[in-house]
Amino acid sequence: MRAGVVGGSFNSLLAVFSNLEQAYTWDKGKKNQELGKLNHPPAVSNWIGRARGSRARPESDSIPKIASLTVYGRDWWNWWARLQPSWRVRALGRPDRFVREAYPSLKRENWDPLRIPGQNGVLSVVAALYWWGVKNKTMGEHEDKESWAEAVTDVKWMLKGILAAEQAAPAPS
Repeated sequence: MRAGVVGGSFNSLLAVFSNLEQAYTWDKGKKNQELGKLNHPPAVSNWIGRARGSRARPESDSIPKIASLTVYGRDWWNWWARLQPSWRVRALGRPDRFVREAYPSLKRENWDPLRIPGQNGVLSVVAALYWWGVKNKTMGEHEDKESWAEAVTDVKWMLKGILAAEQAAPAPS
């Protein structure tokens, strides 16, 4: 992922993600810690299966194939919905979208489903958004671009909440 490739909103998400990983002291996470795999887009499975890309390959080769942005977006939202903490409120009329209200509290436990550092954690979500954004630039319809922008906003909102909880709570002993 490179800053600037897909735009300002994604760049600010990358900054929050970087701050969060820094708050985790760049912890790679425990081997048994990972985000839920159920319903994630096939491109995520392919990326993980290829050892998450390679620095030796050019950028274009490290982005998984996405045949349909509409299908990819639907799959991404279904996966994101399954990852959410139980306190998240769904947006009326949009079963895969969520209301962004004030954080429930700054307790770390409230964010546990997404408090997973390293390559098995939120990095997968951020990478999947990046590919979606890159493909949107060349083949995205208006609805695809709107869905992606909403996804970026929602992920950034959640990352800010997790970061705030990490910074507010004492480190576990």
